[in-house]
Amino acid sequence: MVAEVGPWAKEKLEILARYLDFYTKVLKNQPWRTLYVDAFAGGGRAKVRNKNEPISTPDLLETPDTQDSEQTEFLDGSPRVALGIANPFSRYVFIEPAPKRAEELSGLEAEFGDSRQITTLRLPAAEGIAWVTTQAISKSKHRGVAFLDPFGARLEWSSVQSLADTGLFEVVVNFALNMAINRMLPNDGNVPVAWAETLDRYFGSHEWFDEVYSSAAHGLFASTEIRKRDDYSVRLLELYRRNLKSAFGFVSTPRLICNTRGAPLYYLLWAGPHRKGLEGADYILRMGDKLPKVRKGST
Repeated sequence: MVAEVGPWAKEKLEILARYLDFYTKVLKNQPWRTLYVDAFAGGGRAKVRNKNEPISTPDLLETPDTQDSEQTEFLDGSPRVALGIANPFSRYVFIEPAPKRAEELSGLEAEFGDSRQITTLRLPAAEGIAWVTTQAISKSKHRGVAFLDPFGARLEWSSVQSLADTGLFEVVVNFALNMAINRMLPNDGNVPVAWAETLDRYFGSHEWFDEVYSSAAHGLFASTEIRKRDDYSVRLLELYRRNLKSAFGFVSTPRLICNTRGAPLYYLLWAGPHRKGLEGADYILRMGDKLPKVRKGST
């Protein structure tokens, strides 16, 4: 069954296409083999919902297959966006554990034939990224971009760190602050264990808790009250950006994606080991009409 997305997905995919086009143009005449990794690839196409609000699921973690709403449009997902750029990557790795969606992705191999080298991994994202970083690359031969676009908070920091540790990858990340993370943070600080463990894996530590909550003693017996900080959303975003900068070296300004009513949903972030990539990413995330000039031999 075809997955469904909100109309705001178009903006995200347009930004992705612009950056991938920029990246492959920069490296077009360089000796490296370029690798595109889509860690949460989906099935390659999706139906666009008419509804303004994002899907809400009971555990805030699973991707739903269906939603009761009229469908009026199909949208190429990130795998087809990446395959369709003018200067293609040397190799594409699509990671998708759901059998039906992985089967759709496997169909892309036949559709594109010898014009694209495509590998589809029927694995969870963490296992697929581990395979890429340990078996699919060599430091002397490869450079790559990983698109990390999970539904909810399914992205584990250990996977992001492993990409950074190679020194070869740039990442484009969906930081799902309003669509998922904020919904897992009750006002009283009593975060369910499963959600807390998920957030620990997402941020790589329990540091997120102190960015969201403050505690103060009050009353005759100095009881402690935990309160949600007024600026917790900003603090979480900056925590994640700090983590990315520490891991990769450079991190972009965030690009806020909103729904059709203007309500904030998530941020797109770029991180990578080269300043030239940062310059391109920042320009594109601001949705400029022209790309910066590319110096030969720079990345």
